[in-house]
Amino acid sequence: MSEFFVYSMTSVGAVGAWSRYVFPFEIDDWAIAGDDLYLRSGDNIHVLSEDVVGDEVPTTGVIPYQGMIQWPWLDFGQPGVTKSLYGFDVVGIGEVSVAIGYDQANGGAFTDPYAIPPDTVPGMVVPMPLSAPSMSVRLTYDGSEKWQWNAFSLYLQDLRGMS
Repeated sequence: MSEFFVYSMTSVGAVGAWSRYVFPFEIDDWAIAGDDLYLRSGDNIHVLSEDVVGDEVPTTGVIPYQGMIQWPWLDFGQPGVTKSLYGFDVVGIGEVSVAIGYDQANGGAFTDPYAIPPDTVPGMVVPMPLSAPSMSVRLTYDGSEKWQWNAFSLYLQDLRGMS
């Protein structure tokens, strides 16, 4: 198995993000030709194609794999102060499920994931009543179709007492 981390930067605003890729085989060499990435594993040559939405397995054909995006634990203001989430919006392509992390001390404490439309901006905010001092968002795409994430908005209220 081979694991790679790739840092990508957008041209607008110079915003960067890390992506993690895990391949089920050892990669001996790689090359880029045009827009295609070629990987060599032993005597096999693999090409990454944006037209295929899964992994090609010799005996079973193409099988889908999940895509997951997860934010780090974010304070959204003063650390340790409880914030109240009342909803969110997501913009993207492809069916997605959302889970919200609510206990930073327990990295596995997330809401149950539930499926939402890929673009929730038209219409009402997706309701998600939750209170926590910090939160993490996890988006999971099932991999059966092309997917893309464009934007995510959390609607929060700081619960600090006013003086």
